[in-house]
Amino acid sequence: MVNKQIQLSYQGQKIQIYDEMLCLTDFWKAVGRPKNKSAPQWLGLPQTINYIMRLEAKMGKSQALVENRQKDGTYAHWQIALAYSKFLSTDLEMHINGIYMRYQAGDVTLADQIADKAGPEGQEWLLKRIAKKVKAWLRIERLPENVVED
Repeated sequence: MVNKQIQLSYQGQKIQIYDEMLCLTDFWKAVGRPKNKSAPQWLGLPQTINYIMRLEAKMGKSQALVENRQKDGTYAHWQIALAYSKFLSTDLEMHINGIYMRYQAGDVTLADQIADKAGPEGQEWLLKRIAKKVKAWLRIERLPENVVED
């Protein structure tokens, strides 16, 4: 689900990605390293353990969803990382929720911001995709009024 080409950051802190896992330690650093909210502390909480167990059951995977990489910190599946963000910081949670709502509302300015981050190949793909959509839209607009297309 996580695109290996993407780069994430929050408040200037790069969030490392390794094999579809996000670095929880980087999220913690991004919000100012709050005491009693480190990834290992959060991972030991009963509600966190329950969340991870439910995610494992839903995914049907036996692979590790949390991994400690000595020098880099603690990494976790992206869903676990987003759950951790809610625990870490209200501002970070609201930031993520805002992006989600823009996506759900079809805010095309979000697509524009994503396109700005894409490399040349991604932008070329997007251009072709949009061109196809515009052509399809123009065909529908030119249909006689008494014709309804399924």
